[in-house]
Amino acid sequence: MNVVISSEPRVADRTWYDAATGLLYVEAGGLAGSLRLADLPEEDFESKAPLSGFALGQSGSVVVCRHEDGEETWFPVDMWWERLPS
Repeated sequence: MNVVISSEPRVADRTWYDAATGLLYVEAGGLAGSLRLADLPEEDFESKAPLSGFALGQSGSVVVCRHEDGEETWFPVDMWWERLPS
């Protein structure tokens, strides 16, 4: 059996939010996983202001949630890996 183990951290290629389902998606290497945004604790967010957009930061290692007041909340993409097939 051949096993390839990489020490490179997994990073996301893109992220998007589906307002119809309330799911925040992350895609990495063609595989997509999602988290229900409403399931993330309010205290984990840097601001109480509504969210206005999403992006990737730190070379794809974090999902940046942008708030209307200009604040940003960063979540590590590792939160999505348990939902992605290996």
